[in-house]
Amino acid sequence: MQNILIIDNSHKTVNLLNLIVAEFTNYQAIAETKKNIIINLIETTNFEYIIIDHIIEHSDEIINYILNRNPKQKVILLSDHIKCPISCENCFNLFQFVRIIKPVKPRTILNYLNYSNDFLCPNKDKLNSINTVNAFFDFINLEDNSFYKNKELVDNKIIIIKSITKNMNINEILKIENLVNESYFKMEVNENNEIEITVK
Repeated sequence: MQNILIIDNSHKTVNLLNLIVAEFTNYQAIAETKKNIIINLIETTNFEYIIIDHIIEHSDEIINYILNRNPKQKVILLSDHIKCPISCENCFNLFQFVRIIKPVKPRTILNYLNYSNDFLCPNKDKLNSINTVNAFFDFINLEDNSFYKNKELVDNKIIIIKSITKNMNINEILKIENLVNESYFKMEVNENNEIEITVK
């Protein structure tokens, strides 16, 4: 039986991926988050696919290790970052690497695992086209947030509204900041701790 390595801190995501793999594929899933164990697994085990969440600690380092060791290793990156750790040009020519933007639909992952899709990144150069306030507003996903849960589009400005009942979460600010393509947009936190994003 062939193996799939899942590198993700979210129990919800790992459980979902384990269910997809067990019910709809002929693979065996192995989940791990500790860097030294991941490196050891990659060195000692053959994986048909490696699924990794971009927000885990050392994710870029782990991705570089995987692709340097085996450029043809199939890697699926789950990401909500605007920036990919690999340039589209290098990726397309050298690697079997796809980046799926969160929220991730189970069917999307399954299509890659069951060869329903060619192993081509659906986001090649796509994020360069998110260069208007309307496009960026649609792109921002707040589904997993607890403090910054809602967004509004007012006078060509995106306002991400804080929750009154929850404590401020700095990680959510950093997550939103990672989405901002600084070539097109600027982001500020106002006096009410709401996030404002405008075109430069």
